[in-house]
Amino acid sequence: MPLFARRAFYGMTAIALPCASLSGCVPSNAAVGDTQSPGTAVAHSMEDRDSLSIAMIGSDDVTADSMAMDAMKAGKLKPVYITVSGTVDAQSTAQQGVRDMAQRKADLIVIAGIDVDKTNAENWNDALETARKAGVPVALLDPIAVPEDNKLYAATMTINDRMTEATPLDDAVVAVANNDPHDREMLVTTIDH
Repeated sequence: MPLFARRAFYGMTAIALPCASLSGCVPSNAAVGDTQSPGTAVAHSMEDRDSLSIAMIGSDDVTADSMAMDAMKAGKLKPVYITVSGTVDAQSTAQQGVRDMAQRKADLIVIAGIDVDKTNAENWNDALETARKAGVPVALLDPIAVPEDNKLYAATMTINDRMTEATPLDDAVVAVANNDPHDREMLVTTIDH
């Protein structure tokens, strides 16, 4: 093979390999971060709690959001909070927050109070697909209505502080962020453990 042809081949290979590795971030038949389906776990390195980049997209219930944030902080996490309360369209603001955090490559996006309906389903699907394509797992905290496509989120977390068997919220968040085995529907608690 002539020298210029070999250089062209190696150059194209150098470009193709990183592109191929990017598509490996998205499992074909499951959500990013959903370890329930065989063979869907995306290769990752275990992150320490204090180095995880967690983004929490808030809800209209600022008090509940505050309790969730406090629970994550008590568990040695440093979540970034994006408020939607008081905005003209909380769901639209939340969708933009998902896009922004996906672009920043958060380790996990937690969306509180997602409310998917006929009028906003397409916009929610678009926002969640942005996170999926970026390889960022999404967890839905106390969802009102979830998207029909369950490949767009890794887990739902329902806060139940009265249930003693509930998983501490920070542990649930770390499990999804690190793609550790976890239930798809989790009961979580914000009470310090």
